[in-house]
Amino acid sequence: MGRRHIITIDGPAGAGKSTVARSLARALGYLYLDSGALYRAVAWQALKQRLDLQDPQALSAFLKDFKPRIVSDETGFHLFIHGREITQELRTPEVSREASRVAAVPRVRRWVTERLRSLARNGGVVAEGRDMGSVVFPAAEVKFFLTADLAVRAARRRQEWQKEQVAVDLQETMTELAARDRQDETRTASPLVAPKGAISLDTTGLTPEEVVNRCLTVIRGALAGKNS
Repeated sequence: MGRRHIITIDGPAGAGKSTVARSLARALGYLYLDSGALYRAVAWQALKQRLDLQDPQALSAFLKDFKPRIVSDETGFHLFIHGREITQELRTPEVSREASRVAAVPRVRRWVTERLRSLARNGGVVAEGRDMGSVVFPAAEVKFFLTADLAVRAARRRQEWQKEQVAVDLQETMTELAARDRQDETRTASPLVAPKGAISLDTTGLTPEEVVNRCLTVIRGALAGKNS
């Protein structure tokens, strides 16, 4: 495609962001950036250290010293602490719940934003999250905002947990997602919104392949005149 651009994918949990973003990154030969993994990594370490998120000094000291190694390749977005990969340990209900609290802290959001912008400094990335196109990369060449019905999103999330051998109740998952939606949409720091200029896509009745193909068509059309 010539020049290497920034593509953003935002939306609520279970809308299909991760699956689509990984597939698009592979198809385009771009890096895949998972902002959620960084929030979960902060949450994971905060839980281990029993960190008080409301203590500004403790939080600043923690973030100054917290330097996970980030590896993005064809298999996904990987995080390492002291040489040990923790990626799979981040995909638990407990860490996800703590991550939703962590993500509401402005200082943590700034830390994540700084890491993502550093990784994307040369372009050629597909970044997914909840404020990629609105805050982190507002000048991204192509922006998507994925949505889906709550019941469908809950079923997808439950399936993800089951793959990790974590038993969860569907109704409980729906309740948690609805609460997370409210928290994301109403928080003061970087609330979940459809970014300006983003293309909205409801993935409820679509397969991942269909969503990826639609996105690729949009990307190629949008970037056709920008690669010279």
